[in-house]
Amino acid sequence: MNAISEVCLLLIVVSMVRGQQYSDASPPFRRTEVRDDLGQYAFSYETRDGTVINEQGRLKQGPNGGYTVLTKQGSYSYLSPDGTPIKLSYIADDLGFRPQGAHLPRLVHPLPVS
Repeated sequence: MNAISEVCLLLIVVSMVRGQQYSDASPPFRRTEVRDDLGQYAFSYETRDGTVINEQGRLKQGPNGGYTVLTKQGSYSYLSPDGTPIKLSYIADDLGFRPQGAHLPRLVHPLPVS
């Protein structure tokens, strides 16, 4: 999947979460995209309703030095239907997808007592 496809997918997901559909009638208010020949990139979108999406993709050396990993780091924010500000940030790399946000449930793992 290329970066443009990922951007479209992310916009669709954010629109679905918000219960709205993204359409050509409401294009992004601000948009930036930068890409290099190695496949690294950065983009940001801001819509008229205040939704903001940012992501950067960078190459890093793999643990054995034999391959590279495209790491992604980004965030998005919007107002929920009840007016609550929602902000999610994430990292996606060779360790998996790791989201962070105050609205996400937190798992509590009790530590064994020795």
